[in-house]
Amino acid sequence: MLAWLGGQLAALTKGRRHIQEQHPGSRCHRFVGAVAPHKFRSPKRERQLRRARQLLHLRAEWDGLFPEKFFPRFATRSGFS
Repeated sequence: MLAWLGGQLAALTKGRRHIQEQHPGSRCHRFVGAVAPHKFRSPKRERQLRRARQLLHLRAEWDGLFPEKFFPRFATRSGFS
């Protein structure tokens, strides 16, 4: 699942743009999403993990600003209720 989240670069970019338009004081674009070096073995995996953390951070801010869910069908498809 982290690999899938880390691959959502378009969602991350568009989500940041929407938040910045609606809430210019947001700092979501500054969240680096640093990952401990022992959590990855390659630069590709580090990028995936960073993006996944950034996306989860963005999603939390999104939920506080907008009535629509960032991933509307994500919980259903993942088997959560």
